[in-house]
Amino acid sequence: MSTSRLLIVCFLGILISGCNSDDPGNESNTNSEVIINPQDSSTPEQTESLAISEEDAKYLQDVEHFGGFVLGDLAFPKINQAIEKEQWERFSTFFAPDFEGQLFVWENGTESDFDFAYFKNWNSESPKDSLNKSEFVAAIRELRERFQTLERSGFKVMQMMPESHGKFDEPWQGSFKLSLSGKNAQGKVAFISLKFNCRIAAISEDTPDLKEYILSCSPYEGKYGNSNDYLMQDITNQTGMTTLGLRDNWKHDYPEGQMRPFVTGGIFANDFNQDGNTDFLLTDLDGLFFYVGDGTGKFEEQTMQVGLQRFIKEPVAVVADFNNDTFEDLIIGQAMYVNESGSKFRKLTEEEFDVPLAKQLGSITLVDFDKDGLLDFMEVGVVVKEGAHGWINAETDGERASENRLWRNLGNFKFENVTESSGTIGLGTGAFSAVWFDANGDSWPDYMTACEFGQNDYFLNNGDGTFTLAELPGAHGGFSMGITVADIDNDGFGDPYLANMYSKAGERIVGNIRSGLYDDFEHDIQTQLEEFVSGNELYHNQGDGTFVRIGRDVGVNDVGWAYGTGAIDLNGDGYQEIYAPVGFQSVTEDKSDG
Repeated sequence: MSTSRLLIVCFLGILISGCNSDDPGNESNTNSEVIINPQDSSTPEQTESLAISEEDAKYLQDVEHFGGFVLGDLAFPKINQAIEKEQWERFSTFFAPDFEGQLFVWENGTESDFDFAYFKNWNSESPKDSLNKSEFVAAIRELRERFQTLERSGFKVMQMMPESHGKFDEPWQGSFKLSLSGKNAQGKVAFISLKFNCRIAAISEDTPDLKEYILSCSPYEGKYGNSNDYLMQDITNQTGMTTLGLRDNWKHDYPEGQMRPFVTGGIFANDFNQDGNTDFLLTDLDGLFFYVGDGTGKFEEQTMQVGLQRFIKEPVAVVADFNNDTFEDLIIGQAMYVNESGSKFRKLTEEEFDVPLAKQLGSITLVDFDKDGLLDFMEVGVVVKEGAHGWINAETDGERASENRLWRNLGNFKFENVTESSGTIGLGTGAFSAVWFDANGDSWPDYMTACEFGQNDYFLNNGDGTFTLAELPGAHGGFSMGITVADIDNDGFGDPYLANMYSKAGERIVGNIRSGLYDDFEHDIQTQLEEFVSGNELYHNQGDGTFVRIGRDVGVNDVGWAYGTGAIDLNGDGYQEIYAPVGFQSVTEDKSDG
């Protein structure tokens, strides 16, 4: 295993297992040994030399315990409660007598006024008022009083570290986020989000019961918005579609020790009968549904009527016209279904369709990669070796976890596997999804994948049936989940948006790694780790197949665990918005996964 990959495994071990210690002072209660994958082929000497020391691991666990758990989970909720209940005397007790604060000048925000909503934004360069303790409390009170009905509030720790490494009993520095949302005095839906840099007095187990521990704070980002109503509303129950019959991870009986699946199906829009109305295929681990739209926003479940079976329990599917008869066909699981002129779907026999589709894969994407007028498809993230390291780059580590398979359409539902000849197999990491777009303006479709632990694939189409591996900016360029492409500035070049495994806890841990810890190693390990926790990324296309990372600069980075990203012009102004669902598996039964 390469040096960089092993150290990444070390970091993941700390992040996953080391941050949940209830008592950092109890050696037996902490997991200071770094987890190393038992399948690692490194020698014991190599593993020992690359592992984070017990002392460093213990420090990261302790600092996250105090900064993330004690301050974030025990102390800050009391501040939030005081704001929520408008207990201003209580709120003021959390700030030191000589507290120094700042707040954005409300009138000086950058405004965006649409027919449907109004927005205002501030950044680190925006004017600020300097405030003492009483003035700051009064300013926060004024913000709270903008809401006649407060529906949600938050006072959350973001970054937190001792000002002097290892000095827990001295001041800490970091950041927090204040958020308020609800209805304002005019009955409009409104929200305020402010991010502050801050100094906190020494953090200990007693901090949740102490007062006057916030020493100073200054905002570096602010957002405000209001609209007549919520911009998007859940209308599922009004459409005739239902979630009954779909897999519910809380109610399903899984064998002991089995992990709940994080992807249980998908939704695929189509117009199978060409009546101009959108229809939906819903796949699920407990069976599929096919809903036919009537053009009024209503849908009728007609799974059997269109020739499909409810018991097909395959989550992966794709909709496309593979035989150029203008009617959309289906791939569901390992089968192809031909659309018979909009009357029904018919499953093709093995003689009619002999592609050995994979059983374990991330998704299927569509492309006419050779521009012959026939739609080809790629199987993305096909699992080829159970238990292989999903985060390892096969080009450097010699072990392939998965591969991408490109199938060229020969016509009449016959396909040729051109993966090897085209050079599109990928880097061997666990790809979940992919997009095809002309990245360099030569009119040929190129492809990019979102790989969950390894480097993202990015291949340029040479126009002769072959592809060349290209580089993405950054030290690693992976840890990704969802991917979409939008032309954010309408310059004619697609700008990929990748949703990554962002978490504030991960960013805090990396931020507290001892300076110089990885100086003696190659591959710029520290930069790779920082990139892991930098959040979602938006790549601005430079027009020649190269990109500039602008996710953090334009404020689309801090959305975590977004598998199903999308881009669409929601307000009809000619510019595409980006949609990123947030979440993973639900932690309470009254909330759905995602």
